[in-house]
Amino acid sequence: MKWRQFSVSVRVLLIAVAALVVLGCGPTSDSPAQSTDFGLDGGVLPPATERPPQLAGWLELPGDVHAVVFPYSEVVVRREAGQLDIGVLVANNGERRSRGMMYWTGLPPRMGMIFIWGEIAMRLGGFWNPNVPIDLDVAWLAADGTIQEVSILLANDSTVKAPESPYAFVMEMPRGRFAELAIGVGDRVVIPDALIASGE
Repeated sequence: MKWRQFSVSVRVLLIAVAALVVLGCGPTSDSPAQSTDFGLDGGVLPPATERPPQLAGWLELPGDVHAVVFPYSEVVVRREAGQLDIGVLVANNGERRSRGMMYWTGLPPRMGMIFIWGEIAMRLGGFWNPNVPIDLDVAWLAADGTIQEVSILLANDSTVKAPESPYAFVMEMPRGRFAELAIGVGDRVVIPDALIASGE
């Protein structure tokens, strides 16, 4: 009887751990620093042609945390006020999605992070904000990139936030940036095919 209770407890624990891994901005198993590039040497994905030098200086990575390298690209936001180009760090694999905006103290104007998965599917999982020193705006996007809802994640907060409707992609920017750029619900983020194809 005791073994059976132990076995059930282990299964519950494993399910809980698996659920945390699915979360977009969840923690990763950090290991000692393996790189000095601080995530800034991730290359460029079309349509961008170069990585902006303004990205340097925004990441404050603790010495005992390994760097996660993010490619850089651009998306276009179609909004009532006119079309707008936004630079994005691309979180297109499990490690990048798990790290998310952790340790970033901000981003330059008109830059954010976009979360891409290996297949376009409607998802229900939530995001959280541990080890992120700034508040974030989170745009939950439909499969065609339309912003369905915007949530706020507070700095260093482990509260999981999820939208009311399933989503296919997520775009994050420092809190208040969507309002500054007149981006809101109903606007469409046009994600280049190269970014979608890069998802793992």
